[in-house]
Amino acid sequence: MTVELVKSIKDSESKAETIVKEAQQEARRMQKDAGAQAESIVNEAIAEAEKQGKKLVDKAKAEARSEAEPITRERQEEIASLRENAAGRMQEAVAFLTDKVVKTDADN
Repeated sequence: MTVELVKSIKDSESKAETIVKEAQQEARRMQKDAGAQAESIVNEAIAEAEKQGKKLVDKAKAEARSEAEPITRERQEEIASLRENAAGRMQEAVAFLTDKVVKTDADN
């Protein structure tokens, strides 16, 4: 009876050791899986943040273009007006310069 009792205790201890080892392996596996999930969540968050950042930059560029467009148009109209004004006075400037040159040559 004592031999059987010792054998039963040893079998129980062996089973307990096996259960502990399996539990440790399962805990390591769960920890590894949790680490992989955490890394995946971080990568997804980074990708989403980059996506949102790009959207914000694109929106800001579009707003800047829409704000700059009327100013650009106004400046182009101003340039065209100045050119037109200058072109209209070109003959007057040529006549003035020609008159000065002729007078200078006549005086000499």
